Amino acid sequence: MDTATLDELRALRARAYGPSADIDQDPAALRRLHELEARQRPGAASDAPALVHTPAAPAEDESAAARAEPAARAEPASPRVPAPQPTPPPRHVEGHGASPSGEHLVAEADSTSTSADPAPPKGGLRLRTRLLWVLSVVVAATVAAGVTYAITSMAPVSVSSGAEQIATLEPDTLVDVPAGWFGAGLSSAAYEYYGLTLFEAAGGFSSAGNGTDCFTIVATDQLPADDADTNSWSMNGPIYSGCRVGVFPATVQFAIDSNSPEELRARFPDGSALQFVRDGDRIGVFHSSE
Repeated sequence: MDTATLDELRALRARAYGPSADIDQDPAALRRLHELEARQRPGAASDAPALVHTPAAPAEDESAAARAEPAARAEPASPRVPAPQPTPPPRHVEGHGASPSGEHLVAEADSTSTSADPAPPKGGLRLRTRLLWVLSVVVAATVAAGVTYAITSMAPVSVSSGAEQIATLEPDTLVDVPAGWFGAGLSSAAYEYYGLTLFEAAGGFSSAGNGTDCFTIVATDQLPADDADTNSWSMNGPIYSGCRVGVFPATVQFAIDSNSPEELRARFPDGSALQFVRDGDRIGVFHSSE
């Protein structure tokens, strides 16, 4: 090769193997590079990089080569730490410099390859990642199925009606319930609420004495007179009672209708419901219009 052709080859190699390689975007230049490399190494059969010894070019030739490689020599590329790979990159310029004998040593890549080798296979890592992802999906689906089965196999029932509490009753010392009447005792606490009388009882009238902290509700106008015989009595109207069982408090609930006291019907509409819940010496009143 003459000097001009060598300068052209150096410029093309800088574009192909240098830090600012761009020859892949220029098919004509790439074909020219392959042509010159084939001319320089006729009959080459080895795929391994070869060392080409070329006489040192005159100073003016080196200046021309420097002008042909402005991108490569304008700013040195910062050193890069290559990632561990089983094989070196297919194209890499080992260096441009003069040997003690005045010759330039250039490491050439295989001229028969026009593209970089693919990255080292990562099939093992990808396979493990996919297996872990599939396993997480299976576990999540299993948990969801178990929760769904638990919910559908036992339908939940709300333990709270959500009704509004409208009053809290305290014992009224002016209310007198004869001892022995529907289980009332000598010291039974009594309460008044819109024509109703509530009082502590030894046992529930309708629960056959099952439970504790029992109380009974009757219409106030049905209470016997002070001198009445509690062993013989009669009444006209409903009677309600409730007792505490375990952790469940004593509770009485009913709907307001034509059998309810007139005072209670004047306060609440027919069809609405009242609930009385005993808590120690107090009784909470809850109302629902539904």
